[in-house]
Amino acid sequence: MIKLKNITLRNFLSIGQVTQAVDFDKKELTLILGENLDLGGDGARNGTGKTTLIQGLSYALFGVPINNIRKDNLVNRTNGKGMLVTLEFNVNGTNYKIERGRKPNVLKFYVNNELQKQEDTAQGENKETQAEIERIIHMSSDMFKHIVALNTYSTPFLGLKNNEQREI
Repeated sequence: MIKLKNITLRNFLSIGQVTQAVDFDKKELTLILGENLDLGGDGARNGTGKTTLIQGLSYALFGVPINNIRKDNLVNRTNGKGMLVTLEFNVNGTNYKIERGRKPNVLKFYVNNELQKQEDTAQGENKETQAEIERIIHMSSDMFKHIVALNTYSTPFLGLKNNEQREI
């Protein structure tokens, strides 16, 4: 079973240069709520970063967003560089950490605090490392998108055609 420990985001979508973190490693339930305190936000729940957080989880685990946004558009527009998402998690007693970013492109994968050897990290991606991550968490990006990250960007799993469900 995968247990998320924490995620940090910097220069990711609306999050700027100051690193933002969410600690999931508590015994209590972690609930993400939002209240827009910006001028004209009227206390609404939209535009507060809830989807940014799930986008960050998807990007850290799979290197892709949950919708069709281009990867370079995940980088905060104001700063335009230095985007980094770090996710720490545990699976069956083994600790893992993924650092993934753009401008510059980064992919680092740690197992029990030991950086794993990476032969080719072109464009901050490595097919072998990505396959290993998906093997460890027993999940593909499609499975994450349709089952875990329920959102308005993707069709719910049960709304997919039978052959699409079988692929997942």
